[in-house]
Amino acid sequence: MISVVPVRSDADWQDFAAVYTTVYADDPYGLPDEPFDVDATLRSPARELRQIRTVQAFVALDGLRPVGRIAAIHDTGFTSYTRESIGFFGFYEAVDDFAVAEALLDAASSWLSERGLASMAGPFSPSMFYSAGVLVDDANKLPLIGMPHNPLYYAAQLEKWGMAAIKDFYSYRFDEPYEMFCSPTFARHKQLYERVSARSEVTFRTMSYRTLRRDAEIVRELYNTTFQDFWGFSPLSRAEMWDLLRMMLPVLDPELTLLAEYRGKPVAFFMGIPDANQAMARAAHHRSRLVRDLTTLRYVKGRRRTEVMDGVRVDMMLVDSSCPDRSVASQIVVEMWRRIAARGYTRMEGAPVLDDSDWMKGSVLSRIEMSPYRTYRIYSREISGS
Repeated sequence: MISVVPVRSDADWQDFAAVYTTVYADDPYGLPDEPFDVDATLRSPARELRQIRTVQAFVALDGLRPVGRIAAIHDTGFTSYTRESIGFFGFYEAVDDFAVAEALLDAASSWLSERGLASMAGPFSPSMFYSAGVLVDDANKLPLIGMPHNPLYYAAQLEKWGMAAIKDFYSYRFDEPYEMFCSPTFARHKQLYERVSARSEVTFRTMSYRTLRRDAEIVRELYNTTFQDFWGFSPLSRAEMWDLLRMMLPVLDPELTLLAEYRGKPVAFFMGIPDANQAMARAAHHRSRLVRDLTTLRYVKGRRRTEVMDGVRVDMMLVDSSCPDRSVASQIVVEMWRRIAARGYTRMEGAPVLDDSDWMKGSVLSRIEMSPYRTYRIYSREISGS
């Protein structure tokens, strides 16, 4: 008999965490630890985030055994900005049993419906800015840092419950991207790039630990300017920007946090995140969580990091469309490729790329016949009266 209980006590949160271990116990590509800090994100988020986001977590029990979990999320910042009556669900994990999935989704949708919301979309964990969607193609790969990884039956569970796909997004993989750009195939593009960049007034710098809050505010403003017309957008708050940056700081490579400036004004940002999941997988054999974390950090920050991590995930390409130099987007992409090679990485994966994004339509990338390396999907269903 499956029962679903709202998460309130410390014991409930322990059950919530235990579901992750149960689901991925036999997954050869699953990591031993949660990809996000559930305590900081769900149990005790920053006060500013609690003011704009209300969350209720649920756990499904088979007797006393935790077999599924979900979080229902009312993001009032999103609904106030978009005027759309949409609630979210996220942090979804469940065993391969539709009765478990149905009970969890019913509980989340009922909670959101009671708050007056007309539809439920997700997964968002807890928002589009953090992690979104379920993996719907080949799961037999190590998960990409910051992106979803899940059993492929999740999509079937959501669809059987009545959810419909509303948005796909992808990752694209490039091996030796700067070497590719320097190859004879792209000789004409490289010559054009060199002529344009030689006379350009665009300069590059990296984010600085010394001025991290100021640089984070620059990135937040660029994000809110760049993505305001994109699907699912709502303005990013200072608290949310700082919260995600705080989680990412341990694995960031400062040389791959690129700010472009035109005559001293910030006009673009592009970020490369070393694929620390490779380091986490290498450290997974340690029994202690503390030892796993310390070993992962040693791999990520050590001089021999590229012997463990060969890849970089690139994300948050933000370009101010009002910049007079129209070449800034191409320049920051090529500069990122150059730096990835200089830092010793040999693989780049761009994610998430929305299915209607212009990210892949640049002069260089449009010449490459590529299929997505991974596909992720977001679902939705009306819940009024459910």
